[in-house]
Amino acid sequence: MKRLLIENIKVITMEGDYIIPKGYIYIEDNKIVKVKEGVYEGERDNFEVIDGKGCVALPGFINCHTHIPMTLLRGYGEGLPLMRWLNEKIWPFEARLTEEDIYNGALLGIIEMIKSGTTSFVDMYFREDTIAKACRRANIRGFLGSPIIGDMWERQIDETLSLYDEFKEDDLIKIFIAPHSPYTCSFETLKKVGEIARNYKLPIHIHIAETKDEVNIIREKYNKTPFEVCKDAGLYDENKVIAAHCVYLNDDDIIMVKNYDFTVVYNPQSNMKLASGVAPIVKMMENGINVALGTDGASSNNNLNMIDEMKSASLLQKLSFNDATALSAYDTLKLATVNAAKAIGMEDKLGKIKEGFLADIILIDFNKPHLNPPTDIYSNIVYAANGSEIKTVIINGKVVLKDYKLLDIKENETILNANQSFIKVIERL
Repeated sequence: MKRLLIENIKVITMEGDYIIPKGYIYIEDNKIVKVKEGVYEGERDNFEVIDGKGCVALPGFINCHTHIPMTLLRGYGEGLPLMRWLNEKIWPFEARLTEEDIYNGALLGIIEMIKSGTTSFVDMYFREDTIAKACRRANIRGFLGSPIIGDMWERQIDETLSLYDEFKEDDLIKIFIAPHSPYTCSFETLKKVGEIARNYKLPIHIHIAETKDEVNIIREKYNKTPFEVCKDAGLYDENKVIAAHCVYLNDDDIIMVKNYDFTVVYNPQSNMKLASGVAPIVKMMENGINVALGTDGASSNNNLNMIDEMKSASLLQKLSFNDATALSAYDTLKLATVNAAKAIGMEDKLGKIKEGFLADIILIDFNKPHLNPPTDIYSNIVYAANGSEIKTVIINGKVVLKDYKLLDIKENETILNANQSFIKVIERL
């Protein structure tokens, strides 16, 4: 049995506003066994001990919408609206990616996420089997779904089911089914995806209503909203749905989706950068819709930093609703932890530092000038931190980042490989 003790640590449990001012976290294998105030007084034989002095422990962030290998497209195709950006830059580039390129881009993105406190991510991309290899290499949780899009949807569903068979017993990898969007999937495709999801108990990961263009395309084709089309196809029935963006949903859409196991994933930076619009997150939350947070791909953000995303998430809602009290720092932190765990169906295992939960924990170093004085700890994390303060990261009970250093991955080599992949793809264009 592997034992890990984190002591002298302030703990943000995310169980309400319960904070342990100074205590310890005791972990056996991959589970949190004790979270208590005070000093650990048990035996210490065969223990790994981390001194958390000056640090704050927090549940690891869960990035609920990514396209992780798109780190290779960071900064590529700048200054274009979504449809031109996709058709003129992104899709031609992606058509020339090899399996090696996808692995290199995925591992680069995983390093970026770990170093800024992310311990789990929900991904939609091609060759998720290759991305799974990168997840295992880095010991990070991946909730992976190959995109179902266009005329090849039947083959793509078969690929999803093959992935499910391969990883259904895996501790770190879980497979989702991922129809790209209502405007890139036929009604028949959406209907079939809903059936498969129900039969195999697979969560659905989809983009819905990201832009006005999408809403107009759907309106012309079906005379409905994108949310209504998905409902009519039976996508929501008895399924867990994670819907990225949801920028354009009306009051009727909100009333409809709140009756399902439906999570909206808010991607503020990507939506701002592509001028897609501002999702009415406060209104959704007031109506009881679960909302989580995602970065989207590094090609449209341009980073995978959840702390950076949290600040934008909160400030944009305050501005949009002209309300300084909108989406508080604590509520924003919930989007990246508690709400995100609910989105992926692991609210009883992740998103809190709690006895019996999985040991996905980050330590934020508060020995930084910009995090002091610690007047409001939630405010300091969401508005003052920038991600560089993540000192230690533990995933599934294993320390993967310690004293700012990755333990199992050669960072410089990964960066070099990713840059070489980018150059090779450009040469193929």
